[in-house]
Amino acid sequence: MIVGRVDAAKRRIELIPESSLDLINIFRLMRPGDIVYSRTSRELKKERASGKTDSERVQVILGVEVESKTADPLMRRIRLSGRIVYESRDLDLLGKHHSITIYPGISLKIESQKGFERLRSFAESYRGKKAGEVICISMDDENLAVAEFSSKGVKVMYSKDLPKADKTIQWGENNLESAFEEVVEIIKSLPETGIMLVGPRIFVERFLAHLREKEKDLLKRVIGSLSTSMGGEAGIREALKSSSIPEHLKDLKPFRDTVEAESFIRIMSSDPERVAIGLNEVYDAWSLGAVEKVLVAESYLWNNLENEKLEKLLEQAERRKLELHVLLDGLEASENIAGFGGIVAILRYRLPLKRIRAG
Repeated sequence: MIVGRVDAAKRRIELIPESSLDLINIFRLMRPGDIVYSRTSRELKKERASGKTDSERVQVILGVEVESKTADPLMRRIRLSGRIVYESRDLDLLGKHHSITIYPGISLKIESQKGFERLRSFAESYRGKKAGEVICISMDDENLAVAEFSSKGVKVMYSKDLPKADKTIQWGENNLESAFEEVVEIIKSLPETGIMLVGPRIFVERFLAHLREKEKDLLKRVIGSLSTSMGGEAGIREALKSSSIPEHLKDLKPFRDTVEAESFIRIMSSDPERVAIGLNEVYDAWSLGAVEKVLVAESYLWNNLENEKLEKLLEQAERRKLELHVLLDGLEASENIAGFGGIVAILRYRLPLKRIRAG
């Protein structure tokens, strides 16, 4: 989330959501009576003297007093609907009904008379945070992938199967120069951030040698490497689970999400009464003060945004009274938690939840 100006006098905050998780937070914050301002387009129709009607689509900033809100889990969009109370140009739209669709990258202002302090607290939680990003290059002699690791998750930017290598020739003698040059061109087209190398050690070392000889500027951006059994997208998935990930990269959300999910599965396997599975069990455990932390898949949030029990847990997390981790979509960690109903918890102590609920 990019937070712009915070205007306490007008009780207004400027925001740009960057991810679908940001949209969930905005959806939860909005209340009837709040005003959302955003640039949009409207079709205007004009009737000529001849009776023919012309239409023209114009750009305008509209302020809509929110009456209702809806979420689209499939498209990952939210829609805020209500009456127009502000127009940046005189188009005779005041009082008419309008819906503003919000998606990542769209700039908006939110004005809240009753919930401004909550809104400001939310915005302040983003201030001073610099979203970490790393470009991951994963390769062997058959597969190549370039991915971005960030607070939004893992985004594969490029993936390719390489021509089959001649296995009668030692790996170290294979001609991978063309593949290396291809990777370099891809990296140069991406934002200048740190680079992590992933793959069997021999290929990582050969690529480093290539950078030392021909691309010293890119070499300076390499911040770490990780040896995996294979390259490509499979190597990226293996890297996410690795316990050998460089310490300075462990705070990146994809790695943190993986660690949290693996920790839950490990505890569940050794002591099933130390975990809660599904919303009802998690809620009951929280009501008894037994919850240490909650893990929830992002997809589950989108499909249950108006569930009262879930909202209570999210409110507790917002007030820092509950440790809750949202696992981003697109990661195996999130898929694993989704397989357990979408929401789970690690408990402070053993609790026979199934017997409690049955009784």
